[in-house]
Amino acid sequence: MTLAQATILGILQGLTEFLPVSSSGHLVIMQHYLGLKHPLLLFNIVLHTGTLAAVFFYFRKDIFGIVLSLIRFAQKEPQQVLQRKLFYLILLGTVPIALVGGLLRSRIENLFANIPLTSFLLLVTGTLLWTSERAASSNKGIEKVGILDALFIGIMQAAAILPGISRSGATISAGLFRGTSKEFAFRYSFLLSIPAILGALVIEAKDAVLEKSLPLELLPWLGGTAAAFLVGYFALIVLRKALLGRRLYWFSYYCWIVGGISLFFVLI
Repeated sequence: MTLAQATILGILQGLTEFLPVSSSGHLVIMQHYLGLKHPLLLFNIVLHTGTLAAVFFYFRKDIFGIVLSLIRFAQKEPQQVLQRKLFYLILLGTVPIALVGGLLRSRIENLFANIPLTSFLLLVTGTLLWTSERAASSNKGIEKVGILDALFIGIMQAAAILPGISRSGATISAGLFRGTSKEFAFRYSFLLSIPAILGALVIEAKDAVLEKSLPLELLPWLGGTAAAFLVGYFALIVLRKALLGRRLYWFSYYCWIVGGISLFFVLI
């Protein structure tokens, strides 16, 4: 892989990881058209380190608040209690993806070479985004969000393991379906991504060491990761503005167009 290819994929990862258009779907399709014959699963995970760093930086105040509330566990101040509740909801929402990833990982990895399925699932992502914004009818914040809400959002995150299903799109849509506020759906979606991405990083890194499949040239990988971080941070800003401005459905059109075009060229 060249530095140019890695940078293109890093930019694509940064845009599509946070914008609700499926990063895995775009990476699978782009790797195919860049002539990278085998799905670069480890490289996909490495790119996630760039976007994960962007999440840590963007939500640094939330993360610091959660850590502080756990350190001050004995304190019963309302804000501290709510921060701890958010932490517990993140743990609960992580259970589905841990189970699905652990039990079905090998089968799901094989799907990353399936361009028709990936293209079709992009169409599904577009439909999710379209319907969820129109179904949003409540404004629940952290005070009213409960166990069933966290589990439902977590199940949707687990479904996003499939290439073509956007993780952010699925989890934000799930939050809106459950009546959460758009601000909470946004925050919870990306805080929930942290343990999921960390878990995937650990597993893939371990497999890479065992299989001796670590990259021989680090520069392309570093370039791709840096591009993913920078572009990903600005993508978070764009998504929040679109979500709060009732423009989430714009991404539906994009998913339908990309998924439809890709499916057309694969099937003809």
